[in-house]
Amino acid sequence: MQRKNPFGINFSTFTKNQLMKKVVCFFVSWFMCLILYAQPVLDFKTKNERNVKERTQMLDLLRNEVRSAFKQEVVFVVEHFKVCGNYAYLEAVAQRKDAKKLIIDSPGVDCCLAGALFVKNGSVWQVARDGVFRSDAWNWCIAHDFPLANRSIFSEMALNASAQCEQ
Repeated sequence: MQRKNPFGINFSTFTKNQLMKKVVCFFVSWFMCLILYAQPVLDFKTKNERNVKERTQMLDLLRNEVRSAFKQEVVFVVEHFKVCGNYAYLEAVAQRKDAKKLIIDSPGVDCCLAGALFVKNGSVWQVARDGVFRSDAWNWCIAHDFPLANRSIFSEMALNASAQCEQ
């Protein structure tokens, strides 16, 4: 009496070589799928010809937020900026374009740290969470709250802040 397997394949009809070829073919195909669908982590800390469009688009989103909230034009000194798939994570320091000191009169605002988690929707980047001129707690639980984001885009500080949430 032959046992039935869940795939409906009668393995006893295959020779040992045929079966081995099918197993090897399966694993090679599986491995190729892993390679093809793996997403590299890109470092956008420094602007170059390959990242200039997307990097500028994301930084402009943050610049616009500073302009509308604090009525000042800024540039960012990027400390950490990594992208993987449809997520990007940024930590930077804001400076005025005219090199003068930033004037922040709002209570509870920490000058001049800025950060953001961006999500790509189609071909457009959007801010999913930001920390413009906030304390370093803006990214609390960020890796936990966005489980689809590759953990390797986050800074060590952000991962440490999220570690408390995963317990």
